[in-house]
Amino acid sequence: MTQSKKVLSSILVATTIIAGVAPQVAPIGVSAAGTSATTASVAAITELRSLNAMTLQIKFDGTLPAADVADSNLDAIKEHFEFSGGLSIVNVPRLKSGSTDTYIVPVTIQNPGQTYTLSYKGGATQTFTGSNVKVGIRDTNQVTSDTFELESFQADDTVDYANIIAAYAGGRGDQAFAVDDDNKTAAGQALQVISSLRDRSVTLTGSNGDIYTANYVPFTQASDRRQAPKFRLPAGETLTPGVTYTVTSNWATIANPTFTARAMAPLTIDSAEFVDATSFKLTLAADPSMDLLAGRSVVLKGTDGSELTASYRFSSRQGATGTFDVTGGGMLNEAIAYEIVPQNNWAATTDVTLGQKAAYKIESLNAMTLQIIFPEALSANEVADSNLDAIKKNFVFSDGLSIVNVPRLKSGSKSTYIVPVTVQEPGKTYTLSYKGTPVETFVGSSAKINMRDSAQVTNDTFEIESFQADGVVDYANIIAAYAGGRGDQAFVIDDDNRDASGKQFQVISSLRDRSVTLTGTNGDVYTANYVPFTQASDRRQAPKFRLPVGEKLTPGVTYTITSDWADVANASFTAKEIAPLVIAKAEAIDTKSFELTLAKDPGMDLLAGRQVELKSADGTTLVAQYRYSSRQGTTGIFDLVSGELAKDTVYTITPLNDWATATNVTLGEAATAPGVTAPDKQPDKGVIVTPEKGNNNKPTPPAVTDSQNTPSVTDTQATKSENANDLPKTGDTMPIIPMTAGLGAILTAVYMLLKRKFTKLED
Repeated sequence: MTQSKKVLSSILVATTIIAGVAPQVAPIGVSAAGTSATTASVAAITELRSLNAMTLQIKFDGTLPAADVADSNLDAIKEHFEFSGGLSIVNVPRLKSGSTDTYIVPVTIQNPGQTYTLSYKGGATQTFTGSNVKVGIRDTNQVTSDTFELESFQADDTVDYANIIAAYAGGRGDQAFAVDDDNKTAAGQALQVISSLRDRSVTLTGSNGDIYTANYVPFTQASDRRQAPKFRLPAGETLTPGVTYTVTSNWATIANPTFTARAMAPLTIDSAEFVDATSFKLTLAADPSMDLLAGRSVVLKGTDGSELTASYRFSSRQGATGTFDVTGGGMLNEAIAYEIVPQNNWAATTDVTLGQKAAYKIESLNAMTLQIIFPEALSANEVADSNLDAIKKNFVFSDGLSIVNVPRLKSGSKSTYIVPVTVQEPGKTYTLSYKGTPVETFVGSSAKINMRDSAQVTNDTFEIESFQADGVVDYANIIAAYAGGRGDQAFVIDDDNRDASGKQFQVISSLRDRSVTLTGTNGDVYTANYVPFTQASDRRQAPKFRLPVGEKLTPGVTYTITSDWADVANASFTAKEIAPLVIAKAEAIDTKSFELTLAKDPGMDLLAGRQVELKSADGTTLVAQYRYSSRQGTTGIFDLVSGELAKDTVYTITPLNDWATATNVTLGEAATAPGVTAPDKQPDKGVIVTPEKGNNNKPTPPAVTDSQNTPSVTDTQATKSENANDLPKTGDTMPIIPMTAGLGAILTAVYMLLKRKFTKLED
């Protein structure tokens, strides 16, 4: 190839590349819409007919694009048709079978004789006159207690448009056929066309004076090989047996418009099975022979407390089975079971569930306690105190119920657990799902725990006491987790909560987060909260309750206790002044805890829930809290809430909220300085300097240094004393300076040390 040909070829290649790229880099401001306008034209209407009060037939100059007839684009398509007189389309245009340009267009009801105009996508305006023709309907029939049908027949010259439009032809089988532009069959039969009944309604008037607007049930107008659209009363309304009803309409003429209502049994659900995460199949006990599932919905109540709504998928029925889809973005969980509740009673409620039923037994023992028998013992992680937050999520209740502490296995049992819960509403039906397993139901108990006595124990604390003699046992005595530490207090009761002798017991479960109400004769009302770990301490069943921080009982006032979980037989006490506890001493255990000793054993755990403040001389403040159940007689352990105890520091102890006094009680000891003699007991002997052997150089005064950047004598001494092992083995140590040495002695010592250093550098 010659050089000129090579150049020409290169130019052609470059030109081709540039031509291909050029449309992608059009100048800013060029409109894509403007470009497309030159290549596509808006369809034009060539002929328009009003077939009946709710149907137009429009011929265009060609086939409309798919986007202009798609169901999903209905809202946008409505805007393509600009009518006068408030008219509008109600569903998308449908191309007639056998045609390329003629469409059935359903519209809102026209006023007979009124002149309307129509512009399609801003095109030329067309004019037509509203039709006075109504669609011919032969019969009416009741089909359920809230639904009836209107049936037409092709033999009466009426055809549903589902049979004559191209979009449905493939699924209509031998029902599909074509009609010409005059809506005549191949045999010459002229037919009225029922267009889409979307959003249509009829009026139903009863002989008893009832009047209803009954709405069309979607996708029923041409189902089950019939032209029998269904119409349904408003939600919650039903036809009254024996009443004669008459149907009237502004779009249909009904030859037999009346029927007498009769009692009709609801449908019966036989089974249900999952399809996927958003749908399931529901099977009726019998095939209804028509699409009576259309427009129906159910509520699914999950064993995890969830609630979903699912609606019938139109036209999905095959015999007795139809598909339902979850609405609102919900998701099904195949690991749990759902109770099926038909909305508006279209089907009878049965025990049929979607998914399997729960495999455990649950019983409400009292207002705050459940007993659950699981198929097998729970794992250690499922009952560990440290896992409480996670364990709470395992128990999914309905109606806001929740556990308040971990499940506890009953002594002598393989899988029966005491489960403390928030207070139940008496008589209310609750559901529970454990870790996504199928639902179990139980009824909230009205039983309250029987407490015998109440008594004040400090100025801000009181107790309520129960007794096994009264048939009440604290669960600490009957659960396996505590049995080893309860000694002769521990015993076994069976699943009916009876001991070996047959004595029946009420069970007090965990009082964590419980409270009672305290009302004084002076009008004071308090919510007193349970003091943790006191419900079964000191060999008694006498949980303590404490007033809010800073509040105290008023001596001479009588207080009464009420509760939503306990009945207290002797519910009142008169307050008296009780001296605070006396702290005698405190001794450190480690940097985070210490023992605090009272002057006298209180005989019960009055340290529970108490705090003290520790304050050092430099103003540092720490707070320590009593370690629950640590009391041994007069002594209990306190742990710092945060921080650590400093070494060689003395802390003054102050009880918070005046629960005790601590006169001159301190924690820790101050440091003592080693090797220091008091000035009044040893005279100043000056500075002792030992010169280095062989060094007879005359010293020179040290240079003046920056006091802000050079360590002081004290700093240097501290550094060397802390790093003595790192000093060179030359006898270079800091001269010993008595505490009483004057300034001159100090300067001389510094001078001698610097001299030695300089001498080494010269060597």
